[in-house]
Parts: sequence; C-alpha cells; structure tokens
Amino acid sequence: AEVHGVGQRVRALGPLSVAVFNASSAARAPTLEISVEQFTQAWRTSTLGGFVFAREALRGLLANPFEGATPAGRGSLLFTGATAALRGKPPFAAFAAAKAGLRSLSQSLAREFGPQGIHVAHVVIDGGIDGERLRSGSPQRAAQAGEDGLLQLDAIAESYWQLHAQHRSAWTQELDLRPFKEPF
Repeated sequence: AEVHGVGQRVRALGPLSVAVFNASSAARAPTLEISVEQFTQAWRTSTLGGFVFAREALRGLLANPFEGATPAGRGSLLFTGATAALRGKPPFAAFAAAKAGLRSLSQSLAREFGPQGIHVAHVVIDGGIDGERLRSGSPQRAAQAGEDGLLQLDAIAESYWQLHAQHRSAWTQELDLRPFKEPF
C-alpha cells in the first residue's frame, strides 16, 4: 500500500520527465561478521528499492507521448551506483552485491525501455561526496582529500542533468564520476 501511495503522490505533481534513484544501505564489516539481516537490508534498499522505484517511475514516464517526443525522448530514469557495483572488496560484500544488482537492473531496464523512448542510465560514483554526512562522519577523509578531492554536489547534479538532456541518438547507459585525484 505504501508503494502505491508514493506513486500516487508523484503522479499528483504532474507529468514526470526525470526520476533519480539515489538510495543505498551498507553494512561495513568482514564478510563472516555480516548478518543475514544486514545483507538483506542492503539488498532491499539498493536492489529491491531500485526495482520498486523504477516500476512506479516508468509508469509515469510511459504516460508521456512518444510520437513527437522531444529529442531527449519521453524522459529519463537515472540510478546512482557505486564503484562497488563493478568490483566488490572487503569490508563491503553486502553493499557490493546490492549495487551490482542495481546496475544489472538498470541495464535490463535500458534495453527494455530505451526503444520506448525512456533514457535509463546508471551513474557510478567513485569517491567521497563532499557533504555534511562525510564531513561530520569522516572529517579526516575530507581533510586528506584536499581541494576538489571529493565529488562536489553541484558537479554531480550537472552530470545528471546532462544525462537527462542527451539527444536520444547518443544516450549514455553508464557514466563514471570521480574526482581527479581518485585512484582507480
């Protein structure tokens, strides 16, 4: 019932042109110390949450006209991922599995709904994000990163906007964002 309530609230705002999924849950622990509940919570938040979000968003995006659609298509469905989706490492087994599932979901949706005029893209965030959570939770990491060593919120938002505005003849399915200092 809650899921349908969210969809109804979104539809009440008017036509949907872009939807961004930006949720995650991570248990940071050695694999043998991760509980089934922690692993399940990471999966529920990133993978299952991404599916439920996408299903509701796609219903709104598909309601947009396809004939005469803008060069950008009917709209965009964007997922925030992480480097962990590409390569898991300790102590992030649950997070990596959940983000890999989200990445696979976005690829499946891109192949299914791209031909219907919906741009689906996955954004790999590779590095710390300069925000209150990182600065208060890990001030030493923020200090060590130095100037422009963390992803800036406005720069991330600009990249998402550019994905949404892309002409449908040249859509990006996956984009990596990282500070210039980030080793990869």
